[in-house]
Amino acid sequence: MNTMRIAIVEDEEKDMLQLTGVLNAYAENHGLTFAIDTFSSGEAFFRAFAPKKYTLVFFDNYIGTGLGIDLARKARALDADAEFVFVSMSMEFALSGYEVRALHYLIKPATLPEVEKVFERLQRTAPKPEGAMVEVVCDYHPILIPVDSIRYIEVVDKACIIHGKEEVKTYMRLGALLELLPPDDFIRPHRSFAVRLACIQSMSRNEFALKGGGTVPISQSYHNDCKRAYIEYRAHSQRKQ
Repeated sequence: MNTMRIAIVEDEEKDMLQLTGVLNAYAENHGLTFAIDTFSSGEAFFRAFAPKKYTLVFFDNYIGTGLGIDLARKARALDADAEFVFVSMSMEFALSGYEVRALHYLIKPATLPEVEKVFERLQRTAPKPEGAMVEVVCDYHPILIPVDSIRYIEVVDKACIIHGKEEVKTYMRLGALLELLPPDDFIRPHRSFAVRLACIQSMSRNEFALKGGGTVPISQSYHNDCKRAYIEYRAHSQRKQ
């Protein structure tokens, strides 16, 4: 069994032990073997660091008097392939992760479900098939719609209107539709809307502005999840460039 080498750069022992414990729990649950090195300073990390040595590096946003993003910039200049995850008390520096192609962003304390998302992203290396289709029922007949043609879906009078190259009306529930669509491609910002992340131009407090015009509302109860998903999508898109 191959051993994955992981580095944690964290100067708070409590947080370092928390993350190490969750990583070990993930490894045990999935039959994996991790070799985890922990560092309480950037200097200690770079004494041990070498290109291709680590598959994953977790950086705290604050390391002593310095910043994790600065360590990540230096590490990225040395290793183009290692995956970086930032760990913090807030999403304050999430956008900074774009420039080092961060894989993910964790909010302290690290939890098993959030760490599982890290490894889901890590494993998602195969390109998506071109021309993926979704089958919906319209006027009692199934029709196929290219997933990439969908901009957003809106609930109107108990029906779902699929907005794309053409408008398609179906009486399928929005939740049922979303189960048929790629989960990483769509987000639900409102109980009556879903939007394809690739179609979003920008995000404000109350709405998404869409490429090509139009907006989709964001309800207050969905805002934090939308903000995180949008930031993660942009970071993931940046990594592909």
